[in-house]
Amino acid sequence: MSAATRTLPAPPVRGAEDEVRSCDHCGNRFQTRFAEERFCCAGCRAVHDLIQAGGLGSFYELLGRRILQPATDPDPDPDQFEELAEAIAAAEEHARGSRAPAKISLRLGNLSCTACLWLIDHLLRLYPGVLRRNGDTSRSVLTLWWNPGEFAAMDFLRELHRHGYPPSLCRPEEEEAPQESRALLTRLGVTAGLAMNTMAFTLPSYLGLEQGSELSRLFTLVAFASATLALAVGGSYFFQRALSSLRLRALHMDVPISLGLVAAWLGSTGGLLFGVEGMLYFDFVAIFAFLMLSGRYLHLRLLDRNRRQLHAGEREISTTLRLDASGRRERISLARVEAGDRLEIAPGGMVPVEAELASPAAPFLLDWINGEPEPVPHLTGQTIPAGARNGSSAPVLATARHAYAGSFLERLFAPADDDFETHSAAASTHPVRKFYLVTVLLAAFGGAAAWLVAGKGIAPSLQVFISILVVSCPCALGLALPLLDEIVLAKLRRHGVFIRRHSLWLRLRHVTRLDFDKTGTLTEPVKRLLYPDALTALDEPSRRALRRLVAGNTHPVGRALRDVVVERYGLETSSPEPDAPPVEEVPGSGVFFVEADTGITWRLGRGEWACPGDDGDAGGACFLSRDGVRLAAFHLEEAVRDGAVEQLRALRRRGYRLRILSGDPDAARVAVTAAKLGLAEEDVHAGLSPAEKAARIAADAPSETLFVGDGGNDGPAFETAAVTGSPATGIRAIETRADFVFTGRGFHAIALLLDAARRRRHFVRRLFAAALVYNIGAITLCLAGWMNPLLAAILMPLSSLVTTAMASRV
Repeated sequence: MSAATRTLPAPPVRGAEDEVRSCDHCGNRFQTRFAEERFCCAGCRAVHDLIQAGGLGSFYELLGRRILQPATDPDPDPDQFEELAEAIAAAEEHARGSRAPAKISLRLGNLSCTACLWLIDHLLRLYPGVLRRNGDTSRSVLTLWWNPGEFAAMDFLRELHRHGYPPSLCRPEEEEAPQESRALLTRLGVTAGLAMNTMAFTLPSYLGLEQGSELSRLFTLVAFASATLALAVGGSYFFQRALSSLRLRALHMDVPISLGLVAAWLGSTGGLLFGVEGMLYFDFVAIFAFLMLSGRYLHLRLLDRNRRQLHAGEREISTTLRLDASGRRERISLARVEAGDRLEIAPGGMVPVEAELASPAAPFLLDWINGEPEPVPHLTGQTIPAGARNGSSAPVLATARHAYAGSFLERLFAPADDDFETHSAAASTHPVRKFYLVTVLLAAFGGAAAWLVAGKGIAPSLQVFISILVVSCPCALGLALPLLDEIVLAKLRRHGVFIRRHSLWLRLRHVTRLDFDKTGTLTEPVKRLLYPDALTALDEPSRRALRRLVAGNTHPVGRALRDVVVERYGLETSSPEPDAPPVEEVPGSGVFFVEADTGITWRLGRGEWACPGDDGDAGGACFLSRDGVRLAAFHLEEAVRDGAVEQLRALRRRGYRLRILSGDPDAARVAVTAAKLGLAEEDVHAGLSPAEKAARIAADAPSETLFVGDGGNDGPAFETAAVTGSPATGIRAIETRADFVFTGRGFHAIALLLDAARRRRHFVRRLFAAALVYNIGAITLCLAGWMNPLLAAILMPLSSLVTTAMASRV
């Protein structure tokens, strides 16, 4: 099998005007822009070329049908790698003092399967010296041990980044799996063993073992002990949550589960004490506890996997560099930033608090703050807003105007509400479940009372009561629904959509309005080259010079040109000369370098600077020149995401109300984007502050609003809207506040999510209908007095099999 060919799910049928392909590297679907395009982004093209050049193409065979997140920028964040270098130096220093191997734990974006570990192991062979490595794909964590001085750790980390696994430090609290998940897995394992033991000692009685014999009594006692332990280990998980929900006067799903377990155990214990064989349901107690724990663990695991897969690729902004009076640099946590501190902001780095620029003039990117897509020049002494990013190619110095405590970014970076129990409880308290519980209780008490009135005696009446509570198990709720969610989430993951909160499904039912930020949400995060012929017309020396000029460039124009060069021509095959002159920046004009051997000056930037004396009108284009002679004019635009026009048109036809809420201060620029998308003028709002965005949502049915944004200025809107989403930005502060995150350059997530929610609702109704039919039949048998432990042992697993089979067809 060719390494460039992957077996992936067939794309949906689309119009002939657009071709949709699967990326040869990550497998995500994308809309092509030119005939030979095989990759969804420049990062995927770069990583694919590296893997092929290294002879590691078997990686794609091992990867199979799995979908990766699109590769990150091949140029690493300088500030992030400096933090990694400091951590490695500290680990080696500690190792020398303790005479033990150095150790570091890393979060790796995209580390998700054995194919990833295979690739990492082959990369490790290029850097000898590692004593041991431990890779945990469930948590995207890689731990390395080595002897100080024997392993080029930073070179290896750069290699990981270049191959699509961006590393970041794994904090101590992240090195272990979540406590609840681990504890639940332990409970599940113990309960499974006890359930098997209970069944083993109950089965002989069903197969004809003589009742009343010593062996039969011994088997019953062992089954009693096993079921009791299974109830204590597995059932206590549900008892605690059932009590909590009752204190809140809510009927959580754990209430009927707990009621069935307790009733079955009490009835079985009574049957054991008084010799009533028809009330011995010990096998039900153990099996039911195991099945319900399995469903709950599946529920918790699938959400945790989504969150961790996103979490591994997110950039946590938690430190900055501070300079003391002598100029010594110190990395400090953001919480330690005080007014008057001199801060060093790396290229692409974020300013943590409002600060005064102390360096010469430099551009800053404000798109994350107010939606402004163009770099904004700042002069020495001018105030830089918190959240602005350094748009120059060199570090800048700034003086903090106030402390980080109480600042806008501190509120934004505060841990988001990701509590599983809160959202699970909200999603599980449902009128249907209340009706179910009340109906079962009425049937049990009514049936027992009817048998008493009919003079059947206390023991048979009690058996009817217990059997109804036993067989009316909520398997469709406790086992089939988690499986249904697992399949739905897996299908969404294959399309690059990741769900973070389970309560999303309940809230999506009421959504009628869709609100969008503009910059980076409706539009692409990187500008698009309008006329690719300008690039294809360049000769090879000129193209190599362009590669050098845009390599590592954080300016939006430089990033856009670098991406299109890599997308069309791949990575540079030859390494730059060691003594090659550096690329220098002229703030506000462009970048240049001078060839050492020929003296040729290559420039990329504004026309009057790159091509002095050239009177050609290029309409604000970016020029490439050689010794002042114009070679190409690159026109770039803020382009809407692939498929956005068609998707929004389809959503309008389905009755959704659409609106743009943008912080971009340029109303004309916002209007141009809106016109491309076909939105009416009254539904387009520009220049909004964060509070104004939230106010507009709050004023018009916030409980029916889905908001999609990607910037710091979208935080209040996220707190106001009923459902929130974000494109994958790599910034944890935003992504953790979203209910869902989508990857790739297309605008496919909203329609996919709404379709998935509608299909899920349809299957949930079918599961409830099946559960209703089962319960009516089972309760009828109980009321007729025909239910016994053997029949219950058959019906309960059978109902679980039927409902899970139905759920698997979603």
